[in-house]
Amino acid sequence: MTNIQKKEPISWFNGRNSIRQLPPECIADCSGSGDHTDDVKFWVEELNFDGSVELFKEHLEQYGAWDDEELKDHEENKQRVLWTWATDCAENPDDYDFLYLGT
Repeated sequence: MTNIQKKEPISWFNGRNSIRQLPPECIADCSGSGDHTDDVKFWVEELNFDGSVELFKEHLEQYGAWDDEELKDHEENKQRVLWTWATDCAENPDDYDFLYLGT
């Protein structure tokens, strides 16, 4: 029998405000040109990254890149939020140390 360890929940947000920063390794792995899907999936799992279903959806709506059907998938939204945040951190490091989920 395989012993699977579940990670303890980690608080990433207090309401709309992040209370943690992404590690520099995560930012480097998940931003820049090229496909970072596997890296983003790894970091979502590694960091136990999560937040409010509704606030993640609302935050992502402002980008206009995903339709309502796509934004119903919270697992995908976790990846999208981490990816966009990592990209913002890489492109504007002083402005995005912490994330505000809003418009």
